[in-house]
Amino acid sequence: MTLDIRYAVQSDLDLLWDFLAIAVYEPDAQCARAVPLVADHLRGWQRPCDFGFIAYRDGDALGAAWGRQFEQKENPVFFVNSPTPEVSIGVREVARGQGIGQALLKALIDEAHRRDVGLCLNVRDTNPACRLYGRMGFRRIAGLEIPNRVGGLSFGMILGDLPGPGSS
Repeated sequence: MTLDIRYAVQSDLDLLWDFLAIAVYEPDAQCARAVPLVADHLRGWQRPCDFGFIAYRDGDALGAAWGRQFEQKENPVFFVNSPTPEVSIGVREVARGQGIGQALLKALIDEAHRRDVGLCLNVRDTNPACRLYGRMGFRRIAGLEIPNRVGGLSFGMILGDLPGPGSS
């Protein structure tokens, strides 16, 4: 069975909300929309700097990943700089461990390189995907551990060694 990955477009917004709920451990899209810090990752999608991908197998959407380029004035939880979008990624539980997250991250990384932007992410310290992020070139930023909304810790990671293009 072939995995197909296609670019996410404006008409995919409802589907992206479903995957955001998966990414942040909410029971459904409505709950994800109700948490402002979570909803910021899709509210107003698709801004010119937003980009993402959806993975399909046999017509079923199994995962999605996208980058949202925040401005500091938006007060995101993790902010590197304006040209460094924050990654959101969700894969349906039944499809985990099949390389879908890796394929989606590769598509995001390739697109970020094409756009000449960096990538960053914020992840719970208990998330098994931390290993995947490390294999794909993301590195943990020391000192950016913060309490998350469920009582644990989350930390920031960036792709590569630099905060992103245009950094000082």
